[in-house]
Amino acid sequence: MLSVDTGFWTGSITFQPSYQTTPIVISIGTGPDSNGIAWIWESITGWDSPDVAGAVMQRGADHGGWATGQYYAPRSLTLMLRASCPDQPTRDLARSILQQAIPVNALCILQYNEPIPKQIAVRRSGRIAEAYDNVSEVEFACVLVAPDPRKYSTVIKQWPAASFGPQNYSTIPFTVALTLPTQNAPPSSGNTNAGNIDTRPNVQITGPIHKPGLKLSRNGKAVTWSGVVLNSGDQLVVDFDARMAWVNGAYTPADINSAWWTLEPGNNAVQLLSGSSVSTDQGLMVIQHRDAWI
Repeated sequence: MLSVDTGFWTGSITFQPSYQTTPIVISIGTGPDSNGIAWIWESITGWDSPDVAGAVMQRGADHGGWATGQYYAPRSLTLMLRASCPDQPTRDLARSILQQAIPVNALCILQYNEPIPKQIAVRRSGRIAEAYDNVSEVEFACVLVAPDPRKYSTVIKQWPAASFGPQNYSTIPFTVALTLPTQNAPPSSGNTNAGNIDTRPNVQITGPIHKPGLKLSRNGKAVTWSGVVLNSGDQLVVDFDARMAWVNGAYTPADINSAWWTLEPGNNAVQLLSGSSVSTDQGLMVIQHRDAWI
């Protein structure tokens, strides 16, 4: 008998395999899907807080210790999930779908619809155990690991372009510490990380602009590309998580003395820099980020 109880939680598991054009999506707590499977979210452990990695070193010939660096470790989770199906063949189909949706050597997106829905990138960390109450239902215990312990908003925030030329500036959250270029756009303002831990943005800079850079006003940290000239329509794409950048799709390293920054909780301002005195610079900057929680 097909269960109509969807449980107290809703969410989803989404995985895009390289071998097919459409993602595998398991929608949880929303009733039977197109295969007649009702996915029920029963519980999740490890959503509250990740472990930490680090140590306190004993002082030599003295009481106490030294507080060395300590950081959040990858997040370990166990998701309890039930598939309620109309018959045994459909139950076996549910088993096959879930095994495919949570990969071994890639990441899928686990979304948990709290009052503020959040998502996290996970893969399996152990076996997916199965238990059977009857021939048409199966309960899964999915042991997962999230290499990045942050929980991210499901909505990407995009902030209006900050530019040279016409004074059309916007706000964003970050900072840089370097000798700054000679021509700078005013800092953007109003970009807010509504979470409780830093997040790493993606930034797009569109030319024309010479020797571009990105400065976080809060601390003065800056990432620069003194050897780059962006002509009209050229685009520099910067991934602050990977600490990598590409010009028109080609990998382009930042200057060796760059200081990579993150967007801290709260409001942040980011400045588009130019290391050139060329008056025709009309570069545009657009910043995207997700709010982040721990």
